[in-house]
Amino acid sequence: MNIPDHNRKPQFLLPSPEARQRLLAEAGLHERLVRERERQTITGLSRTQWWLLERRGLVPARLALSCKSVAWRLSDLLYWVGSLGSV
Repeated sequence: MNIPDHNRKPQFLLPSPEARQRLLAEAGLHERLVRERERQTITGLSRTQWWLLERRGLVPARLALSCKSVAWRLSDLLYWVGSLGSV
């Protein structure tokens, strides 16, 4: 018998490689890294709002490019934005 765990927090799951390719093809884009300013434009969330959601595992995690530089995969952001309509 499966008992639902109501204390379990929903987590952002990365898209499969096929889903990444499909999303990018539909948008007419190629995979690339997105920096903070463009991430804000794509998601509509401030740096602080995103950071809070990221700490809870609800949005795509940043990729460390160096000790002071981060970015996100465009496909991860598009997948997350697209998943908002299904919630």
